[in-house]
Amino acid sequence: NLLREAEDHSLPILKVSDTFDEYVWRSFQDQALDLYNNMGIVEKKQGSLHEAVMYFRKALEIKSNDGHALVQLASIDRNDGKDDILSNVNELDPEYVSALFDGYSSRFESELVDVLHYRGHILVYDALKSALQKLEKSTSSIQQVVDLGCGTGLLGELIANDMPSAIVSGVDLSRRMVDISRQRRSRNGDDVYASVAVSDAAEYLSTRNERSVDCILASDVFIYVGDIEKILGESARVLVKDGLVGFTVESFDFHREDKDSRGLKLLSCGRFGHSKKYIHDIAASKGFDVMSWNDCVLRKQGQNDVIGAVVILRKRF
Repeated sequence: NLLREAEDHSLPILKVSDTFDEYVWRSFQDQALDLYNNMGIVEKKQGSLHEAVMYFRKALEIKSNDGHALVQLASIDRNDGKDDILSNVNELDPEYVSALFDGYSSRFESELVDVLHYRGHILVYDALKSALQKLEKSTSSIQQVVDLGCGTGLLGELIANDMPSAIVSGVDLSRRMVDISRQRRSRNGDDVYASVAVSDAAEYLSTRNERSVDCILASDVFIYVGDIEKILGESARVLVKDGLVGFTVESFDFHREDKDSRGLKLLSCGRFGHSKKYIHDIAASKGFDVMSWNDCVLRKQGQNDVIGAVVILRKRF
């Protein structure tokens, strides 16, 4: 009731007041955003899905790419065709993703690897080695590696152990994940990463010189990014000729007649699914060939397998 009174009376008065303060208004919006999301979660837990959807949509009126509201909306199976908001979701706000992994960092490996049997880092690294064999290149040919969304350094450690001559640079949105990865050591006791930056993946790549990187890897990263057009565009710029991009994606049932999704969809689990067509199309548009696509089980979610694919792209020029 207090929320409705604020919407109906306090807000209109505040906005037309001669003493209207932009800072006060932004502060109110931030508080209202949290309140709408919290009210939505309460209604959802009580089974009042219609009311929950209403609150999450109100949150999105304040911040159109708010990760909390979008993920919660995606998790509600409404079966009424009203998916106008979700059908246009291409990304989640970085603040949401960063906070998600900041909160998860202390138990990340114990839960992900030991409980959920996560193996995305192994899949990506094995796919990279297979690609090098096909190209008749040795692991020593890889000198500069970028580990996007490096997390706690699971993938970086595999590279550092088997490719000791490679210089591995990491980047992650989560400061707490970065703090952990900076402490990670190889089996020889060396730092796994030469550097680890707190940054968005595409923004980080934009700081690298042209044709300065041999390989870019991303294990279970694009599922939180959504649209990877910018990342692949920057990857094409910084990679050497025949440079490689290796990553995992989650699958979803894509129907070609569904023109709105482009083969990219925010799934009910709160992660993005990418279709094979989407990856092939966007890779081709940025100057990459799909060197390999292998369907696989990425990890568990509850008792169910999370189905996806490990992909290797090769830069044409």
